[in-house]
Amino acid sequence: MSIITMAPKSAHRTEETVRLYTAVEAAGRLGVSDDYIYARQKDHSLRVVDIGTNGRKKLRVRADDLQAYIDARTA
Repeated sequence: MSIITMAPKSAHRTEETVRLYTAVEAAGRLGVSDDYIYARQKDHSLRVVDIGTNGRKKLRVRADDLQAYIDARTA
């Protein structure tokens, strides 16, 4: 599993990075299909980041947004 990390672009670098998962990777973490992830993105119940360029969408799920999705559905 490849995890994309994005570090802040400030003059003062910190150790904080943001983990981004592809739909397939996020689906694997939840044990669901990638279609489920796309459906949750479409109904706005799971936030995504569009890192695409030139009008081409390239969606990623932030690790903290995935955790928030899990937390919101935990009894």
